[in-house]
Parts: sequence; structure tokens; C-alpha cells
Amino acid sequence: MKKLIIVISFMFTINSCSQQNEDNTDVESNIYGTWQLIEQTTNNIDGSPNDWEQVRNGYKITFNRDFSYESEIYPSNCNEVSSSVYNLINEPDGNLLEITISCVNPNTTFESKDFYSIEGSTFLIRSPIEPPCPEGCAFKFKKIE
Repeated sequence: MKKLIIVISFMFTINSCSQQNEDNTDVESNIYGTWQLIEQTTNNIDGSPNDWEQVRNGYKITFNRDFSYESEIYPSNCNEVSSSVYNLINEPDGNLLEITISCVNPNTTFESKDFYSIEGSTFLIRSPIEPPCPEGCAFKFKKIE
């Protein structure tokens, strides 16, 4: 009887681990591709949320499978980009997106950290943590490729 309980427990543990890995893979595979900014929002001075505002001709970002990152805009003091990479981290508080952009001229590194969510594999919502928006903000991107 003890052997049966151990075998069942072992099978349950393996099944739980494989489901978690599949979930993480789904999140990662959903972020790959090119996204265009379509809406943004900022909070009111008192911290209450505003409605989403439509963005015309929003900039595009691309998350490649090799974890390189491309954007139509980069930090204003970055004249030439040598590398741009991203990292996805699952935290109890939410999914984190870390982006590191290394510039050649001037020789600097820009790092950002956002909470992110993907809605129906069509929309990507990014809420900056570092550097923060003083009034709180969020950006909505639509998958285009």
C-alpha cells in the first residue's frame, strides 16, 4: 500500500512540474513577434486610473526567440546600440520583463523592468517598474507579426 501511495504521489509531482513548464513555455512563445503600441494610460495626480488613450502610429517592438529585442525607439542619449536583450521572469506578484540595451556611443547601458501580461495572445500590456512613471502608467501593444 505504501508503494502505491509513493508511486501516485510521484506521478502527481511529475505531472504538476510538466504543467508548470508548459505554462511558462506558453507565456514565452506568446511574446515572440512584433508588437505595435496602440494605447497608453497614466494615473491621475491622486493615483486613480485614467482611461486608455489611443496612440496613432505607435512605435514597434520585436521580441526574438534568441532573446534579442528590437525597438523603433531607444533611449535618447543612445546614438548607437551594440546589443539589446530581454529576459522573462515569473514572480508571485506577476510576470516581469527585463530589457537591457547596451549603447556604443556613449558607452552606457540602459535597463528597464516592467510588469507584463498578454491578453488572448493579441495584446501585450507593459507597466513600468524601473524606471518608474511618476504618475503611474501602462502601455498596450497589439501583435502585428
